[in-house]
Amino acid sequence: MPECHRLYQAQHKFKTLNNSNNGTALGSIIQLNSAYTDRVLEDIMKEHGSWDVLHAQTARGVWDEITIAHFQAASAYRTRSFVDAYTYQLASYNAFLRVFRDLPQWSLPVLYSLSRDLCDVAQRADNQLANTDAESSKLEEATRAINQGFSLCMTDREPLPNKSRKWGTYHMANTLFALYVRHKAYNLCDSMIRAIKTSELPPLDQFPMSHQVTFRYYRGVLAFRNEKYASAKQDLLFALEHCFRDSYDNKTRILVCLTPILLAEGTSPHSRLLRRYPPIKAMYGELAKAARAGDLRRFDEIMQEKEQQFVNAGTFIAVERVRKVAIRQLLRKIYRITGLQSRVTFRLFCDGFAAAGVADIDIPEMEAILADMIFCGYIKGYLAHDHGVAVLSKQQPFPPLASLV
Repeated sequence: MPECHRLYQAQHKFKTLNNSNNGTALGSIIQLNSAYTDRVLEDIMKEHGSWDVLHAQTARGVWDEITIAHFQAASAYRTRSFVDAYTYQLASYNAFLRVFRDLPQWSLPVLYSLSRDLCDVAQRADNQLANTDAESSKLEEATRAINQGFSLCMTDREPLPNKSRKWGTYHMANTLFALYVRHKAYNLCDSMIRAIKTSELPPLDQFPMSHQVTFRYYRGVLAFRNEKYASAKQDLLFALEHCFRDSYDNKTRILVCLTPILLAEGTSPHSRLLRRYPPIKAMYGELAKAARAGDLRRFDEIMQEKEQQFVNAGTFIAVERVRKVAIRQLLRKIYRITGLQSRVTFRLFCDGFAAAGVADIDIPEMEAILADMIFCGYIKGYLAHDHGVAVLSKQQPFPPLASLV
């Protein structure tokens, strides 16, 4: 077996950092694209003329396994052999998990680096396999491996808080969220949230803010998908308010789900916000304007035009709720035009809808619309069916939308 002195030096460095409990330094150099990894590979290339020597090395212990597999993965990554890079990276990750179960909190940065690179090469490997029509399931396999790291964090029994691996739970959960959402495995997201809820973890607000923001974003998105809009609003607002100021893409993702929740409550996005986030303006700007103005005809036109966009974004059901705001505003307009009378016939409301360009609303349908508005709290009053009249409250027949939240 040919000797590789530069690799031996790297193995010694990894072991030294492990023995000195320096997880931050070890986590930074064990990344596939770290400057240290680049230097080691360059030196090996100069020493041997290729990286083939990496595949002729025998590990004498678990940290040798981790180190050798790391540089094998890094060399394959640089030659764009992503399937091989994934195989080696998974080997390095699994070898680390064998020692991680006995390591305390300081080792978390190493787990984070290995997990991040494993997800990256898995996705690249799947893309490469897809181009050859081969089966591509590396990301699914990586997800199962990441889940093992998550479990080792969440179930740690270390009694001393400053040594517990539990502090890595939310970071690993956020990694899994991203993978589950990519696979559309939302049931696994829900299961993970329940597992975290029943585990003996420190309060969420004691974890790093970046962990909190990402976790609450995903939890908010899941609540949004499950039509639990009050919970979704709390989590998404927290994520928006505490997200890094210049994280434009992340804030845009948050606003995609948060905006229709706020629109359904009668809160339109500020013009300054729409200017700062053009994708949100393009998606919801005209819709918000139509809802606020009670222009139901235009609202329905926009819904038809953007239906597929809303479906693709997973916001169609939430946006449909905003239609009630547009109906409420139109009914309020008709009420004001009639001179603020407390008794308005169903026929008059039908005529008002027709004048606004909303055709084919007959009296039974209008009665159903009014009943729904009263039930949802958009209107105060009751319906006199036999007389075909809506009897509206003399005090605030159309309560402020903010009061309905």
